Amino acid sequence: MTTVITGSAHPEAVERLLLACSPRSLTQRFFLAGEPDPRDIWRRYRRFLLAGDPLLAWADGAPAGLLNLVPETPTVAELGVLVADPWQRQGVGRALAGAMWRSGRWAGRTVRATVQPDNRAALGFLRTLGFHRIASFEHGQAEYELDLPPAGTMTGVMEEVA
Repeated sequence: MTTVITGSAHPEAVERLLLACSPRSLTQRFFLAGEPDPRDIWRRYRRFLLAGDPLLAWADGAPAGLLNLVPETPTVAELGVLVADPWQRQGVGRALAGAMWRSGRWAGRTVRATVQPDNRAALGFLRTLGFHRIASFEHGQAEYELDLPPAGTMTGVMEEVA
């Protein structure tokens, strides 16, 4: 597998990514019940999927994953990750996070992520990146955060992740 990370998430590519995701993956990512239709997800969440600082991963000529950071405050950003089913657990999410951290645009900030407590793949992904659990006040949600080091110290962090 060849993973290529691009700094722009074109709407058509993100929609193709959603279409490559199973209802289970979409349910876990968007905290939805039932079997969501990817086209409905696209209509409903398009602005969030393209918000902030999105990075898109391509594998074998198809969109394989999306990571975006959306600023909540000047020092905190919310992490969103979606990986197409055929590419899950193959390092796409880690490659996206590595590219984002190495860019230095988020150095010195806190990154937060919200996942379902039973989503083992997402929990493992966050732990691999060094996230730690924080207090959560919403039922059915687990909150995690990672304090990114200041600029100039990210190399050591990425060596640990690898």
